[in-house]
Amino acid sequence: MRFKKLPLFILVLFLFAYPAFAWQITPYEEEKALSVGQESQVILNLVFASLNYEEKDEFERDVSAIINRVRRTSPFDEFKGLRVYLLKVKPEEEAVLFKEGEKSPFLKISKDLMKQLKGQLPAGYKLVVLNKKGSVSAAELSNINKVSIVVLGKNKYYDSNNLAVVFLHELGHSLGLREENPYSSHTIIPGPPNCAPDKESAVRWWADMAGQVKGVTYVGLRSGKNKFIKPTFGSIMNDPFKSETYGPVNERYLRRELQ
Repeated sequence: MRFKKLPLFILVLFLFAYPAFAWQITPYEEEKALSVGQESQVILNLVFASLNYEEKDEFERDVSAIINRVRRTSPFDEFKGLRVYLLKVKPEEEAVLFKEGEKSPFLKISKDLMKQLKGQLPAGYKLVVLNKKGSVSAAELSNINKVSIVVLGKNKYYDSNNLAVVFLHELGHSLGLREENPYSSHTIIPGPPNCAPDKESAVRWWADMAGQVKGVTYVGLRSGKNKFIKPTFGSIMNDPFKSETYGPVNERYLRRELQ
């Protein structure tokens, strides 16, 4: 009875102090195939969240297609320190947790949610939001040690297989690989490890592989006013629909990160 007599503004403060939503993550059913099963050896967590999905089964099928593709792609097929989780989000929670943003990845995530996830997971994580009605896919340029966001807009792609290859591209960005496609909608800003601003930098970064490993060379291109040099003509970071691999230089970088 005392609770009902509290002034309205105090009730509002009470509700904000104790969030109405409780967010839980559950292990993906196939995550054991990607993990050694020991918490101390977990290096990276992928947390998948659904947005605008009406059917839970469809979301889980898309996640399954993505994870299966990751398992077939080098160097992730060698990597055993990955854990995969599904984030349970109710439809009425989506508007609170996910809001449109003006900067890449064009989606703002609730800070409370990000904080809670960090407290539940044994290592760094990437929050992957599958937006069924979205047409934009993007990721923060980050590294394995930082929490970052990957957004996949399913509405732009025909099926979950296309969604999976786009995920590989965006995952590369979230782990530190730069865009290699000169026709990208965003101007490429050169930087390590795969987009050198000049030949001298490229030689420092992958001269030991150029001409020695099949496909590795110095490919000079332009993006807007920026010139850059990449190590291979084709790769997942250039066009994931035309390449099955990240390329030798990018794979070496990913192996170092994952180890």
